[in-house]
Formats: sequence, C-alpha cells, structure tokens
Amino acid sequence: MIKLTHKQRWAAVSVVLYLVFVIAAITTGFLDPSKIGLQWTIFWYFTGAGLAYYFYFKNYSYREVIYYAQKLGLHKTDLLEMAPDLKHNQDVPDPDHPSFLSPFAQVPITVVNALTDQLLPQADAQHIPRYK
Repeated sequence: MIKLTHKQRWAAVSVVLYLVFVIAAITTGFLDPSKIGLQWTIFWYFTGAGLAYYFYFKNYSYREVIYYAQKLGLHKTDLLEMAPDLKHNQDVPDPDHPSFLSPFAQVPITVVNALTDQLLPQADAQHIPRYK
C-alpha cells in the first residue's frame, strides 16, 4: 500500500474533484462551445482548475496550522491572539476541534498563511518535524 503525505492526499482530492467537474461538463454538455462559445468554455475550465487548486492549497494550509498548533500545545484563544487584525466575520482554526475541511469563508487563507508564518519558527525552535 502506498503511503501518501497530507500534501499528496489533498492534491489527489483536488484533482479528482476537477476531473468530476470535467466529466460532468462533457457528459451533460453544459460547457459545450457550440452553446456558450469557445471563450466561455475555456474560461470555465480554467476557473474550475483554479478553484480546485484553491481547495487544495487552503485545506493543506488549514491542516498545517492545526498540526503545528497541536504539537505546540496551542488552543484557539492562543491563535486568536496571534491574529489580532481579524474582521468580525473571520475566525482562526480550532486545534481542539478541527474540521475535516477548512471552513470556506470563516477562516480565510490570509489568516491561515499569517498563522503558519508565526507557527513555523516556533515549531523549528522546538524541533517539531515539518508537516508533510
């Protein structure tokens, strides 16, 4: 059995989701160039690929923050202190109760990236293995 890293798993899930989109588009014909034009067909295929990449990157980054926070013994309140410029509708990941998927809008990628930038040096200082 092949052992995949977390990064490889999220990449595989994203590719599968994109392939489902492409297969659905071909079999149902909702992106048929003769119906909507070649430019719009290309646009929607690229948009689908972009969304698949965003899904991959955001979920991988979310799980990375959860990993480092758990290894460092941090809780949601600690992460909230590390991200003081949150808007009223934004939140941080909860290491004690992580979601399987990153919340779509509630935890923005900018917050996750900022937290990763702060957690990674702390993890390196404590010799915590890198998230893979």
